[in-house]
Amino acid sequence: MKETSTTNKIDDSICPLCQQSNRCDVNASAGCWCMNTNVPQALLATIPTDLQGKSCVCNNCIQAYFKNKNIKQQSQAQQ
Repeated sequence: MKETSTTNKIDDSICPLCQQSNRCDVNASAGCWCMNTNVPQALLATIPTDLQGKSCVCNNCIQAYFKNKNIKQQSQAQQ
C-alpha cells in the first residue's frame, strides 16, 4: 500500500492486495463500479487487518479470485 511520506496516510486509490490503481470513483456523481460489484468475503478476509476498510479492492483482483475459485472447483470435480 502506498503511503505519503509527510502524513503517513494510506492512499485510497490503491488496491490493498496488489498495490495497483483500484480505479475507484466512489465520489463521482454517477458513483463507481465498486458500488455495484460483489466482493466475496473470502477475498476481503485476505486484506491485511490494518488496511481493511481503507480502500477498494481492484476489479483485477476480484476477477482473479473468481478465476482461481473456478479452477479449484473444476480440479476437485475431476478427482
